[in-house]
Amino acid sequence: MRIKTVEMYTLNIPFYCDRVSKHMHRALTHSERVCVYRTELDSGIIGYGENLSDESNNIERVVGQNPLAILQDDSIGTGIQMSLFDAVGKSMEVPVYQLLGTKVRDRCPISWWDIDMPPEDWMEEAKESIQRGYTSIKLKARPWRDIFDQVHKVGSVVPENYKFDIDFNGFLRTADGAMPVLQELDRHPNVAYYESPFYLGTNLKGAGRLQEAVTNPIVEHFNEDCLHARVCSGFVVGGGASGIRRVGTLCASFDKPFWLQMVGTGITTAYAMHLGAILTHAQLPAITCHELWEHYLLKERLEVSEGMISVPGLPGLGVEVDESALEYYRVEPGTPTLTELYKRQQYLCRVHIPNGEGRENIHDFSGESVYYPAFSEGEYPGFVRGVWMEVIDADA
Repeated sequence: MRIKTVEMYTLNIPFYCDRVSKHMHRALTHSERVCVYRTELDSGIIGYGENLSDESNNIERVVGQNPLAILQDDSIGTGIQMSLFDAVGKSMEVPVYQLLGTKVRDRCPISWWDIDMPPEDWMEEAKESIQRGYTSIKLKARPWRDIFDQVHKVGSVVPENYKFDIDFNGFLRTADGAMPVLQELDRHPNVAYYESPFYLGTNLKGAGRLQEAVTNPIVEHFNEDCLHARVCSGFVVGGGASGIRRVGTLCASFDKPFWLQMVGTGITTAYAMHLGAILTHAQLPAITCHELWEHYLLKERLEVSEGMISVPGLPGLGVEVDESALEYYRVEPGTPTLTELYKRQQYLCRVHIPNGEGRENIHDFSGESVYYPAFSEGEYPGFVRGVWMEVIDADA
């Protein structure tokens, strides 16, 4: 068994609605770009994988090799590795989870995901997620929006058992800064987790003190210092197959749950379900963001029911990639995405911060690459009640 070819498809897949496009285009996050890897074995069997980044520099080193010899090598890239798992599983007529370990669950939890938005847009996203079978959502909390108002309004349109994971990406900056914000959010019945209120590894004592002071669990991107200090309740885990299983074993030894975070379309989501099937402590809802794009790249959508996806049982990833969609969305590698084109335009991000005296302080920024570090470094007050942002196009 040898790897005959590996081909990279560069795709630009638009986001599923204007509401999402508007906010994703402004933000510093992933775009419409998806790179799909089509691996063919000398037997003619095809495997698919994907990543948001270009792994084409690794293609030459894997072609001609026995896929079993490099299957567990994370350095070949997540997308290529995923395609090898798919091809080898099909070749051996077993689902990918049997190549990864011992199955411990038949269904894996998954969560909806959204970048920061005004509360009205988050409300519409939450309602859309419920229609598609979700019971939880990951929300990006940002200091240029009123997180208390956002949570209150989204909570008004979801069931009592629908849960929010609120990701601060470190914007609360310190344990003392985070404490009153999280304690206030603790009162809301839909709030379930806080992710990275500040980067916990920078202050382990403060992290431990913060977790003791709040009710809901705090999670952090996996960090061995945090694990050994036992200063948080769980982790966010991603990466290659071998690295993920190593971290999964460490989390299990400390009895710490985690969620898998692997961003991509339906291809990545299927792969994440196979990993979640064999990791005992992958107990929290996975994040793949696959609902963002207008196409899953699969012939059949992975059904979400009660916030769970059944682990595919067919050989390989157990899903059928829609090759016509690959051709439809395929572009030349240098083709800009709609997000890149938007950022080339002139526009203004205006943040209104109440000053406590019935007036606002107004701050104008040329884009998120400017205001993100400014708020992150504490140049402006964060998470003030009533703060809001508007985006003003140059031709408006």
